[in-house]
Amino acid sequence: MALSYPVGAPRQVYHLAVAHGHQLEIEEHGNRDGFPLIVCHDGPGAGLNRALCAYFNPNHYRLFLYSQRGCGHSTPHSCEHNNLDLLVADLEQIRDHFGLSRWSLCGEGFGALLALCYALAYPRQVSSLLLWASYLAATEDHAWSLGPYGAAAQFYPQQYRLFNPEQLDPEELVKDYHQRLFDVNELTQIEAANAWCAWQQQLGRQTIEHDHHLQQARLQLHYLIHRFFLADDHLLEKAASLKTLPVYMVHGRYDLRCSFARVQRLATQLQARLQIVAELGRAPENEVYCQALCRATDHMYLQLKRSRCKD
Repeated sequence: MALSYPVGAPRQVYHLAVAHGHQLEIEEHGNRDGFPLIVCHDGPGAGLNRALCAYFNPNHYRLFLYSQRGCGHSTPHSCEHNNLDLLVADLEQIRDHFGLSRWSLCGEGFGALLALCYALAYPRQVSSLLLWASYLAATEDHAWSLGPYGAAAQFYPQQYRLFNPEQLDPEELVKDYHQRLFDVNELTQIEAANAWCAWQQQLGRQTIEHDHHLQQARLQLHYLIHRFFLADDHLLEKAASLKTLPVYMVHGRYDLRCSFARVQRLATQLQARLQIVAELGRAPENEVYCQALCRATDHMYLQLKRSRCKD
């Protein structure tokens, strides 16, 4: 990754108990007197990624990274008591635990979806949003990344045939993988997890540690089979209610998980500042993509500073 800002060890590490016996892993970075900000990682199931600190000036932000329930070093690794409402409630408990009146939320992929859902539930607690490689979790998005006639299948036909040899439609494909991932045969589980994670990596998601293939795949399929616990296109329909909030977005034009056209519609609804990364898909490790994110965080800082002066 082309680093704009240094990535170091956390100033502090916490484990916060939340509902239903879950504990969240939380890291704190940056300036304790800076603008508070939390990063919602991709997933579901990926866990916090310390490399994301590279996008944020450590002198400007009090930065929290955390692993959502069921992944990373959060415990237990389970799909039980794991849904979008609970993830939003966990974020609110983190904010309350640290005594923050308002904070900014940043999200990558599924994390962008989670940040938006939190902002819709708690708009008064949100100072600003930064979203990149946004995933909207609607039927159209699943067709784009999982379907036999979607963009991803057309870009990588050989890999797609390995991923979906029966050429199932997205709904049937998700059911098939879900069934195999929870099969009584351990070998069936592992083969399905490896195939699922290989396709996700092909789409440009971060590298998945081999030991976590099964749990991460299970958690992703848990959300997919429940349609992410959202009505179809819920985010696009509700986004206009956040248009007074400062929102910054970065998206690769060739992103194979969520089409640029869909993200552009979301940005219009939010009246967001959208930076388009041309000739790239989802590539936060790329220098051009990295610099786009750094510019967005710097602009967001200036906006937060101006807002503080007005107050």
